[in-house]
Amino acid sequence: MIKVVLTTLFYLASCAVLFAAHTIATDVLASYTSAYPASLGGHTPAFSVTTVSLMQNSALLCFGALLVSAALALSTVLRAKSPESKLYWVSSLAIVNYHVGFFLLGAVAVGFFLLPKLANSV
Repeated sequence: MIKVVLTTLFYLASCAVLFAAHTIATDVLASYTSAYPASLGGHTPAFSVTTVSLMQNSALLCFGALLVSAALALSTVLRAKSPESKLYWVSSLAIVNYHVGFFLLGAVAVGFFLLPKLANSV
């Protein structure tokens, strides 16, 4: 029973990470403009341009991943035979959720703040 509770909490926390990643990306984009990486100087790395477009589409990325993850988790819970396989696959979905959320946050940190400053400091 404790494994089920821990797996459920692990999965729900991963869903919260996706929601928080979208919120942080949206807040950063609202606080700074999308032209912020270009305002630091003449050089704008291509990764920074990609990051800005990723931040503008963070709702699609995060909520799309959340929707697919929830559908797969529900399908796993309803169709898997053994309880161990249910726990394994739901935990695997939670790990994918964490990876998507942390990828977005890492892209924001590196592509929006770090790379433009490094490219223009040389």
